[in-house]
Amino acid sequence: MIALLLKIGPWLAGLVGIIAGLFMRQQAKTSKAEAAQEVAESRKEVAEHNAATAQASANAAQERTNVENEIAGLSADAVDKRLRDDWTRP
Repeated sequence: MIALLLKIGPWLAGLVGIIAGLFMRQQAKTSKAEAAQEVAESRKEVAEHNAATAQASANAAQERTNVENEIAGLSADAVDKRLRDDWTRP
């Protein structure tokens, strides 16, 4: 019995080592994939935030242009009256 164990013992130990190595490799792959997913989600959030900021900036620039064009079309008296009406305290 001991002779048989001495013959196949190293083979069994090697097989256990290979199985353990494969298991650890799979865990490392899973961890790496999870980390890559988290990075992708973070980049997506940053891109969405940047797009929203750019849209808000474009909207503000358009609103400014609209107001400037509206004011440019008014007479000096109308502009003066509008400023006084808009900027007086209630």
